[in-house]
Amino acid sequence: MTLYAMTFRAMGCQIHAQLEAGVEGHAVLSQLPAKVEAMEARLSRFRPDSELMQLNKRAGEWVKVSTTLLEVIQAAKHAAQLTNGLFNPLVLPAMLANGYDRSFEQIALPLTTAHVPAGDWQGIELRRSAREVRIPPSSALDLGGIAKGWAAEKLADELAQTGACLVNMGGDMVARGAPQGWQGWQVEVSDPFNDAPLVSLWLKDTAIATSGSDFRQWATQAGKTYHHIVNPQTGCPAATNVLMASVVHPHAPTAEAYAKAVILQGAEAGLSWLSQQWHAEGLVVQDDGKVLATANFVLSHNERLSS
Repeated sequence: MTLYAMTFRAMGCQIHAQLEAGVEGHAVLSQLPAKVEAMEARLSRFRPDSELMQLNKRAGEWVKVSTTLLEVIQAAKHAAQLTNGLFNPLVLPAMLANGYDRSFEQIALPLTTAHVPAGDWQGIELRRSAREVRIPPSSALDLGGIAKGWAAEKLADELAQTGACLVNMGGDMVARGAPQGWQGWQVEVSDPFNDAPLVSLWLKDTAIATSGSDFRQWATQAGKTYHHIVNPQTGCPAATNVLMASVVHPHAPTAEAYAKAVILQGAEAGLSWLSQQWHAEGLVVQDDGKVLATANFVLSHNERLSS
């Protein structure tokens, strides 16, 4: 068996995949860019002709959607339910009002407008058997991180039919199985202050998602600094002492939503809440550099975290 690897850029992030396989490994990995392109064509809010943006144009109507879009919207609504609305997929109008109206690398001193709270996520309606979706009138979906987590999990499940694998989509990592002779896939969480390894852990048949208010920041024409973690209740960039949160959970989209929920609640309240969630564990880095973690994260990964 050989360990194959591939790196490419898509969905606004760097994607890295590793697969343990026989001679077919290279051919299997070479199919990934086309698969991700097909996902992005359906899920991107930065493509006016994407299936997602066509759905947003028809807010208030029942719309027939693809299996891909239906599954991601289902995952997003479930995540909103699990976080009691701290994660809210109807946050797109708020993102646009804050100047995040194009892919991050293209943002340059945007003009912002009055803050717009997110719509009521409970108003997202699904007819699963008919593959139909209706979102509330005057609302719009931004599937962003949930789509990344879903895509990473989908790709990992497909690769796992060939062999043990690890898929990393911009910090959302999904592991399936373990390379021969290893207890899992060794991954690192980086310190947001200096990009040095902060903690190393082994992943096997689980996922980790990392989100942070430090990564996507931009200056506005009004001279303010905004970031992409939005409080759905206010439409404002989250006021939080958490610079970065990493969450381990068996379900990648849930890990992604939980990381954002922790950031919104602040370090201590967020970790206290996280420790009560099924099969969840994680750590945060505060804006003062202090590192905190749930007790089960420290125990399960045998890490000594110091502030």
